[in-house]
Amino acid sequence: MLTRKVFEEIAANIQKHLPRIGWDESYDMACDLADYFEKENPRFNRDRFFDACGLGGLHLRPLPVKYVDSDAMTKGDGV
Repeated sequence: MLTRKVFEEIAANIQKHLPRIGWDESYDMACDLADYFEKENPRFNRDRFFDACGLGGLHLRPLPVKYVDSDAMTKGDGV
């Protein structure tokens, strides 16, 4: 089982590289890791992990935008 010490070390490394690789990539990596950590350790604290990564706050992923052809909408062929 992964321990708190392992989570802290990984979070510190994400925070260390955050300025170089950017917020979006760091956030995606932290989300993927947090999903795995939650499965491995029922006591894993997702909020504490994101704070330790330097990614505190809300942890929402943006939804993809689906564009609609305005011409199709006026003809009644919209999506």
